[in-house]
Amino acid sequence: MSLLHPYYIIAMIYMLIFSVQEIFGNKVDKKWFWFLGVYLIIIAGLRDSVGPDYGSYKGIYIYSDTKEYWSIFLKALHIEGSENVDIEWLYALINKIMLNVFNAPFYMLTLVIAIFAIFFKIKYTEDNTFYPFTFTLFMFIPNFFIGESGQIRQNLGTFIIYFAIRYIKERKLWHYLFFVFIASGIHNVCYIFLPMYWVARIPLNKTMMLVSIIVSIFLSPFEVYKVFGNFLSNIASDSMLVEGFNGYVDETAQRLNGGFGIPEALMAILTFFLFAFDTPMKEKYPYYEYHRNYAVIGICFYFIFRNNPVFSSRLAGAFIGFSFVLIPNAMYVVSANKKRLIYSFIIALTIFNFVVFSSFRNIIAGRFTIDLYKNHILP
Repeated sequence: MSLLHPYYIIAMIYMLIFSVQEIFGNKVDKKWFWFLGVYLIIIAGLRDSVGPDYGSYKGIYIYSDTKEYWSIFLKALHIEGSENVDIEWLYALINKIMLNVFNAPFYMLTLVIAIFAIFFKIKYTEDNTFYPFTFTLFMFIPNFFIGESGQIRQNLGTFIIYFAIRYIKERKLWHYLFFVFIASGIHNVCYIFLPMYWVARIPLNKTMMLVSIIVSIFLSPFEVYKVFGNFLSNIASDSMLVEGFNGYVDETAQRLNGGFGIPEALMAILTFFLFAFDTPMKEKYPYYEYHRNYAVIGICFYFIFRNNPVFSSRLAGAFIGFSFVLIPNAMYVVSANKKRLIYSFIIALTIFNFVVFSSFRNIIAGRFTIDLYKNHILP
Protein backbone atom coordinates (compact mmCIF):
# COMPACT_ATOMS: atom_id res chain seq x y z
CA MET A 1 0.00 0.00 0.00
CA SER A 2 1.33 3.44 -0.98
CA LEU A 3 0.48 6.77 0.62
CA LEU A 4 -1.06 9.60 -1.35
CA HIS A 5 0.87 12.85 -1.31
CA PRO A 6 -0.16 15.13 1.62
CA TYR A 7 -1.53 17.71 -0.86
CA TYR A 8 -4.34 15.28 -1.70
CA ILE A 9 -4.91 14.34 1.93
CA ILE A 10 -5.16 18.03 2.88
CA ALA A 11 -7.87 18.45 0.24
CA MET A 12 -9.79 15.48 1.62
CA ILE A 13 -9.58 16.72 5.21
CA TYR A 14 -10.75 20.18 4.08
CA MET A 15 -13.72 18.63 2.28
CA LEU A 16 -14.54 16.39 5.24
CA ILE A 17 -14.66 19.33 7.68
CA PHE A 18 -17.06 21.32 5.52
CA SER A 19 -18.98 18.18 4.62
CA VAL A 20 -19.84 17.59 8.28
CA GLN A 21 -20.88 21.22 8.61
CA GLU A 22 -23.16 21.24 5.56
CA ILE A 23 -24.82 17.98 6.62
CA PHE A 24 -25.26 18.56 10.35
CA GLY A 25 -24.71 22.29 10.82
CA ASN A 26 -25.52 25.49 8.99
CA LYS A 27 -25.27 26.05 5.26
CA VAL A 28 -21.68 26.64 4.17
CA ASP A 29 -20.84 29.85 2.31
CA LYS A 30 -20.05 29.24 -1.36
CA LYS A 31 -16.70 31.00 -1.08
CA TRP A 32 -15.24 28.01 0.82
CA PHE A 33 -16.16 25.73 -2.06
CA TRP A 34 -14.47 28.07 -4.53
CA PHE A 35 -11.36 28.15 -2.31
CA LEU A 36 -11.28 24.38 -2.65
CA GLY A 37 -11.58 24.76 -6.41
CA VAL A 38 -8.54 27.07 -6.55
CA TYR A 39 -6.51 24.60 -4.51
CA LEU A 40 -7.50 21.69 -6.75
CA ILE A 41 -6.57 23.73 -9.83
CA ILE A 42 -3.07 24.21 -8.41
CA ILE A 43 -2.42 20.57 -7.52
CA ALA A 44 -3.90 19.27 -10.81
CA GLY A 45 -3.02 22.03 -13.24
CA LEU A 46 0.57 22.62 -12.13
CA ARG A 47 1.55 18.97 -11.56
CA ASP A 48 4.91 18.00 -12.99
CA SER A 49 4.99 14.67 -14.89
CA VAL A 50 2.12 13.34 -12.76
CA GLY A 51 -0.59 11.11 -14.23
CA PRO A 52 -0.20 8.05 -16.50
CA ASP A 53 -1.45 10.12 -19.46
CA TYR A 54 0.96 13.00 -18.88
CA GLY A 55 3.47 11.98 -21.55
CA SER A 56 0.74 11.23 -24.11
CA TYR A 57 -0.83 14.65 -23.67
CA LYS A 58 2.58 16.27 -23.93
CA GLY A 59 2.99 14.54 -27.28
CA ILE A 60 -0.42 15.83 -28.39
CA TYR A 61 0.66 19.33 -27.36
CA ILE A 62 3.62 19.26 -29.74
CA TYR A 63 1.59 17.51 -32.45
CA SER A 64 -1.11 20.22 -32.43
CA ASP A 65 1.37 22.93 -33.35
CA THR A 66 2.17 21.10 -36.60
CA LYS A 67 -1.39 21.68 -37.88
CA GLU A 68 -2.58 24.81 -39.67
CA TYR A 69 -5.38 26.96 -38.27
CA TRP A 70 -7.37 26.45 -41.46
CA SER A 71 -7.21 22.68 -41.08
CA ILE A 72 -8.44 22.97 -37.49
CA PHE A 73 -11.30 25.20 -38.66
CA LEU A 74 -12.31 22.65 -41.28
CA LYS A 75 -12.18 19.94 -38.61
CA ALA A 76 -14.68 21.96 -36.56
CA LEU A 77 -17.03 21.96 -39.56
CA HIS A 78 -16.47 18.22 -40.08
CA ILE A 79 -14.94 18.92 -43.48
CA GLU A 80 -11.96 16.86 -44.56
CA GLY A 81 -9.18 19.13 -45.73
CA SER A 82 -5.81 18.48 -47.33
CA GLU A 83 -4.25 18.09 -43.87
CA ASN A 84 -5.60 15.48 -41.48
CA VAL A 85 -6.16 16.57 -37.86
CA ASP A 86 -6.31 13.46 -35.68
CA ILE A 87 -7.60 15.08 -32.50
CA GLU A 88 -10.68 17.16 -31.70
CA TRP A 89 -10.67 20.65 -33.18
CA LEU A 90 -11.12 22.78 -30.04
CA TYR A 91 -8.54 20.89 -28.04
CA ALA A 92 -6.11 21.16 -30.98
CA LEU A 93 -6.84 24.90 -31.24
CA ILE A 94 -6.20 25.49 -27.53
CA ASN A 95 -2.94 23.55 -27.77
CA LYS A 96 -1.81 25.41 -30.88
CA ILE A 97 -2.59 28.87 -29.45
CA MET A 98 -0.82 28.08 -26.19
CA LEU A 99 2.31 26.89 -27.98
CA ASN A 100 2.26 28.88 -31.23
CA VAL A 101 1.16 32.26 -29.82
CA PHE A 102 2.35 32.24 -26.21
CA ASN A 103 5.18 29.68 -26.49
CA ALA A 104 3.87 28.36 -23.17
CA PRO A 105 5.43 25.36 -21.45
CA PHE A 106 3.23 22.30 -21.26
CA TYR A 107 2.29 22.82 -17.61
CA MET A 108 0.56 26.08 -18.60
CA LEU A 109 -1.74 24.06 -20.85
CA THR A 110 -2.59 21.64 -18.02
CA LEU A 111 -3.25 24.69 -15.84
CA VAL A 112 -5.65 26.23 -18.37
CA ILE A 113 -7.48 22.93 -18.85
CA ALA A 114 -7.73 22.47 -15.06
CA ILE A 115 -9.14 25.99 -14.63
CA PHE A 116 -11.92 25.35 -17.14
CA ALA A 117 -12.65 21.81 -15.92
CA ILE A 118 -12.90 22.74 -12.24
CA PHE A 119 -14.94 25.86 -13.01
CA PHE A 120 -17.56 23.79 -14.84
CA LYS A 121 -17.34 21.10 -12.15
CA ILE A 122 -18.06 23.59 -9.38
CA LYS A 123 -20.96 25.17 -11.27
CA TYR A 124 -22.47 21.76 -12.00
CA THR A 125 -22.11 20.70 -8.36
CA GLU A 126 -23.66 23.92 -7.05
CA ASP A 127 -26.57 23.53 -9.48
CA ASN A 128 -27.38 19.92 -8.65
CA THR A 129 -26.82 19.20 -4.96
CA PHE A 130 -27.28 20.87 -1.59
CA TYR A 131 -24.18 19.04 -0.35
CA PRO A 132 -21.30 20.13 -2.64
CA PHE A 133 -18.46 19.23 -0.24
CA THR A 134 -19.94 15.80 0.50
CA PHE A 135 -20.45 15.01 -3.18
CA THR A 136 -16.95 16.22 -4.11
CA LEU A 137 -15.36 14.22 -1.30
CA PHE A 138 -17.38 11.15 -2.27
CA MET A 139 -16.21 11.40 -5.90
CA PHE A 140 -12.64 12.52 -5.19
CA ILE A 141 -11.13 9.03 -5.38
CA PRO A 142 -10.58 7.94 -8.08
CA ASN A 143 -12.32 10.60 -10.20
CA PHE A 144 -9.93 13.48 -9.50
CA PHE A 145 -6.96 11.31 -10.43
CA ILE A 146 -8.55 9.83 -13.55
CA GLY A 147 -10.13 13.13 -14.57
CA GLU A 148 -8.40 16.40 -13.67
CA SER A 149 -5.05 14.65 -13.20
CA GLY A 150 -5.38 12.07 -15.96
CA GLN A 151 -7.71 11.99 -18.96
CA ILE A 152 -8.01 15.76 -19.08
CA ARG A 153 -9.76 15.95 -22.45
CA GLN A 154 -12.68 13.70 -21.59
CA ASN A 155 -12.87 15.20 -18.12
CA LEU A 156 -13.20 18.76 -19.43
CA GLY A 157 -15.62 17.76 -22.18
CA THR A 158 -17.95 15.88 -19.86
CA PHE A 159 -18.00 18.64 -17.26
CA ILE A 160 -18.94 21.13 -19.96
CA ILE A 161 -21.88 18.83 -20.71
CA TYR A 162 -22.68 18.45 -17.02
CA PHE A 163 -22.76 22.23 -16.70
CA ALA A 164 -25.13 22.41 -19.67
CA ILE A 165 -27.77 20.40 -17.79
CA ARG A 166 -29.03 23.81 -16.65
CA TYR A 167 -30.15 24.46 -20.24
CA ILE A 168 -32.02 21.15 -20.34
CA LYS A 169 -33.85 22.25 -17.21
CA GLU A 170 -34.61 25.63 -18.76
CA ARG A 171 -35.64 23.97 -22.06
CA LYS A 172 -33.14 26.04 -24.03
CA LEU A 173 -32.34 23.65 -26.85
CA TRP A 174 -29.97 25.86 -28.83
CA HIS A 175 -27.95 26.69 -25.72
CA TYR A 176 -27.61 23.00 -24.97
CA LEU A 177 -26.65 22.12 -28.55
CA PHE A 178 -24.00 24.84 -28.50
CA PHE A 179 -22.38 23.32 -25.41
CA VAL A 180 -22.54 19.83 -26.95
CA PHE A 181 -20.69 21.26 -29.95
CA ILE A 182 -18.07 22.90 -27.72
CA ALA A 183 -17.66 19.81 -25.52
CA SER A 184 -17.33 17.46 -28.51
CA GLY A 185 -14.58 19.78 -29.75
CA ILE A 186 -12.66 18.74 -26.64
CA HIS A 187 -13.52 15.02 -26.74
CA ASN A 188 -15.83 13.31 -29.21
CA VAL A 189 -17.31 11.03 -26.52
CA CYS A 190 -19.53 14.03 -25.73
CA TYR A 191 -21.57 13.36 -28.87
CA ILE A 192 -23.33 10.59 -26.97
CA PHE A 193 -24.94 13.27 -24.78
CA LEU A 194 -26.78 14.82 -27.72
CA PRO A 195 -30.05 12.91 -27.08
CA MET A 196 -30.04 13.72 -23.37
CA TYR A 197 -32.12 16.87 -23.92
CA TRP A 198 -35.03 14.58 -24.80
CA VAL A 199 -34.08 11.52 -22.72
CA ALA A 200 -34.26 13.63 -19.56
CA ARG A 201 -38.06 13.78 -19.76
CA ILE A 202 -38.81 10.15 -20.54
CA PRO A 203 -41.24 8.98 -17.84
CA LEU A 204 -39.62 5.99 -16.15
CA ASN A 205 -41.07 3.86 -13.37
CA LYS A 206 -39.43 1.18 -11.26
CA THR A 207 -40.63 -1.63 -13.52
CA MET A 208 -39.13 -0.02 -16.62
CA MET A 209 -35.86 0.62 -14.78
CA LEU A 210 -35.65 -2.94 -13.50
CA VAL A 211 -36.38 -4.48 -16.91
CA SER A 212 -33.80 -2.22 -18.61
CA ILE A 213 -31.06 -3.12 -16.12
CA ILE A 214 -31.83 -6.87 -16.18
CA VAL A 215 -31.81 -6.93 -20.01
CA SER A 216 -28.46 -5.09 -20.02
CA ILE A 217 -26.97 -7.62 -17.59
CA PHE A 218 -28.26 -10.45 -19.78
CA LEU A 219 -26.72 -8.86 -22.90
CA SER A 220 -23.37 -8.29 -21.19
CA PRO A 221 -21.56 -11.49 -22.33
CA PHE A 222 -22.79 -11.19 -25.93
CA GLU A 223 -20.85 -7.96 -26.68
CA VAL A 224 -23.72 -6.55 -28.74
CA TYR A 225 -21.89 -3.23 -29.04
CA LYS A 226 -19.73 -4.80 -31.76
CA VAL A 227 -22.59 -4.38 -34.25
CA PHE A 228 -21.72 -0.66 -34.36
CA GLY A 229 -18.33 -1.49 -35.83
CA ASN A 230 -15.78 1.31 -35.65
CA PHE A 231 -18.30 3.98 -34.67
CA LEU A 232 -17.99 3.45 -30.92
CA SER A 233 -14.27 2.78 -31.18
CA ASN A 234 -13.75 6.17 -32.78
CA ILE A 235 -15.70 7.84 -29.99
CA ALA A 236 -14.34 6.02 -26.95
CA SER A 237 -10.82 4.96 -27.79
CA ASP A 238 -7.67 6.92 -28.42
CA SER A 239 -4.58 4.97 -29.39
CA MET A 240 -2.32 7.76 -28.14
CA LEU A 241 -3.74 7.38 -24.64
CA VAL A 242 -4.32 3.65 -24.27
CA GLU A 243 -1.02 3.10 -22.51
CA GLY A 244 -1.78 5.89 -20.05
CA PHE A 245 -5.32 4.66 -19.51
CA ASN A 246 -4.07 1.20 -18.66
CA GLY A 247 -2.20 2.73 -15.75
CA TYR A 248 -5.54 3.22 -14.03
CA VAL A 249 -6.98 -0.21 -14.74
CA ASP A 250 -6.51 -3.24 -12.58
CA GLU A 251 -8.85 -5.63 -14.37
CA THR A 252 -8.61 -9.36 -13.91
CA ALA A 253 -9.54 -12.02 -16.43
CA GLN A 254 -11.93 -13.46 -13.87
CA ARG A 255 -13.89 -10.19 -13.53
CA LEU A 256 -14.03 -9.53 -17.26
CA ASN A 257 -15.37 -13.04 -17.77
CA GLY A 258 -18.31 -12.68 -15.45
CA GLY A 259 -16.78 -12.22 -12.00
CA PHE A 260 -17.92 -9.63 -9.48
CA GLY A 261 -15.63 -6.74 -8.62
CA ILE A 262 -15.65 -3.17 -7.35
CA PRO A 263 -17.33 -1.68 -10.47
CA GLU A 264 -20.19 -4.15 -10.17
CA ALA A 265 -20.52 -3.37 -6.46
CA LEU A 266 -20.79 0.34 -7.27
CA MET A 267 -23.47 -0.38 -9.89
CA ALA A 268 -25.37 -2.41 -7.28
CA ILE A 269 -25.13 0.45 -4.77
CA LEU A 270 -26.35 3.00 -7.31
CA THR A 271 -29.20 0.69 -8.34
CA PHE A 272 -30.22 0.30 -4.69
CA PHE A 273 -30.42 4.07 -4.21
CA LEU A 274 -32.41 4.42 -7.41
CA PHE A 275 -35.08 2.03 -6.22
CA ALA A 276 -35.02 2.74 -2.48
CA PHE A 277 -35.43 6.53 -2.75
CA ASP A 278 -37.20 6.97 -6.07
CA THR A 279 -40.55 8.01 -4.61
CA PRO A 280 -39.38 10.59 -2.02
CA MET A 281 -36.83 12.00 -4.49
CA LYS A 282 -39.55 12.57 -7.08
CA GLU A 283 -41.61 14.36 -4.46
CA LYS A 284 -38.95 16.52 -2.82
CA TYR A 285 -35.92 16.96 -5.07
CA PRO A 286 -36.15 19.26 -8.13
CA TYR A 287 -35.25 17.66 -11.45
CA TYR A 288 -34.48 14.34 -9.81
CA GLU A 289 -36.00 12.54 -12.81
CA TYR A 290 -33.28 13.88 -15.10
CA HIS A 291 -30.50 12.39 -13.01
CA ARG A 292 -32.45 9.16 -12.57
CA ASN A 293 -32.76 8.72 -16.33
CA TYR A 294 -29.05 9.39 -16.80
CA ALA A 295 -28.25 6.91 -14.03
CA VAL A 296 -30.28 4.14 -15.66
CA ILE A 297 -28.51 4.75 -18.98
CA GLY A 298 -25.13 4.71 -17.24
CA ILE A 299 -25.85 1.41 -15.48
CA CYS A 300 -27.16 -0.18 -18.68
CA PHE A 301 -24.18 1.07 -20.66
CA TYR A 302 -21.81 -0.32 -18.07
CA PHE A 303 -23.16 -3.85 -18.33
CA ILE A 304 -23.55 -3.76 -22.12
CA PHE A 305 -19.92 -2.61 -22.52
CA ARG A 306 -18.61 -4.60 -19.55
CA ASN A 307 -16.27 -6.84 -21.54
CA ASN A 308 -14.45 -3.83 -22.93
CA PRO A 309 -12.59 -1.95 -20.16
CA VAL A 310 -12.23 1.21 -22.28
CA PHE A 311 -15.88 1.35 -23.37
CA SER A 312 -17.21 0.49 -19.91
CA SER A 313 -15.17 3.31 -18.38
CA ARG A 314 -15.26 6.02 -21.06
CA LEU A 315 -18.78 5.62 -22.46
CA ALA A 316 -20.56 4.32 -19.37
CA GLY A 317 -18.40 6.39 -17.04
CA ALA A 318 -19.49 9.60 -18.73
CA PHE A 319 -23.09 8.91 -17.66
CA ILE A 320 -22.19 7.44 -14.28
CA GLY A 321 -20.64 10.81 -13.43
CA PHE A 322 -24.17 12.24 -13.54
CA SER A 323 -25.53 9.39 -11.51
CA PHE A 324 -23.64 9.37 -8.23
CA VAL A 325 -25.03 12.77 -7.29
CA LEU A 326 -28.18 10.80 -6.36
CA ILE A 327 -26.48 9.19 -3.36
CA PRO A 328 -25.73 12.37 -1.33
CA ASN A 329 -28.96 13.94 -2.62
CA ALA A 330 -30.91 11.11 -0.98
CA MET A 331 -30.04 12.68 2.39
CA TYR A 332 -32.21 15.67 1.47
CA VAL A 333 -35.42 13.61 1.35
CA VAL A 334 -35.12 11.28 4.37
CA SER A 335 -35.46 11.46 8.13
CA ALA A 336 -32.62 12.58 10.39
CA ASN A 337 -31.76 9.00 11.38
CA LYS A 338 -31.63 7.81 7.77
CA LYS A 339 -29.62 10.89 6.88
CA ARG A 340 -26.95 9.93 9.42
CA LEU A 341 -26.98 6.37 8.13
CA ILE A 342 -26.50 7.43 4.51
CA TYR A 343 -23.75 9.86 5.49
CA SER A 344 -21.93 7.15 7.43
CA PHE A 345 -22.16 4.92 4.38
CA ILE A 346 -20.72 7.69 2.13
CA ILE A 347 -17.77 8.26 4.46
CA ALA A 348 -17.16 4.50 4.77
CA LEU A 349 -17.18 4.14 0.97
CA THR A 350 -14.81 7.11 0.66
CA ILE A 351 -12.38 5.46 3.08
CA PHE A 352 -12.73 2.18 1.20
CA ASN A 353 -11.92 3.90 -2.12
CA PHE A 354 -8.90 5.54 -0.49
CA VAL A 355 -7.55 2.18 0.69
CA VAL A 356 -8.26 0.41 -2.62
CA PHE A 357 -6.73 3.18 -4.73
CA SER A 358 -3.64 3.19 -2.53
CA SER A 359 -3.33 -0.58 -2.82
CA PHE A 360 -3.48 -0.84 -6.62
CA ARG A 361 -0.71 0.07 -9.03
CA ASN A 362 -2.73 3.14 -10.04
CA ILE A 363 -1.23 5.39 -7.42
CA ILE A 364 2.38 4.58 -8.37
CA ALA A 365 1.75 4.53 -12.13
CA GLY A 366 0.24 7.98 -11.83
CA ARG A 367 3.04 9.29 -9.57
CA PHE A 368 0.50 10.43 -6.98
CA THR A 369 2.49 9.16 -4.00
CA ILE A 370 4.28 11.16 -1.34
CA ASP A 371 7.67 10.39 -2.90
CA LEU A 372 6.76 10.72 -6.59
CA TYR A 373 4.35 13.67 -6.89
CA LYS A 374 5.90 16.95 -8.04
CA ASN A 375 4.42 20.41 -8.60
CA HIS A 376 5.82 23.38 -10.49
CA ILE A 377 5.15 25.89 -7.69
CA LEU A 378 4.42 23.91 -4.54
CA PRO A 379 7.35 22.54 -2.51
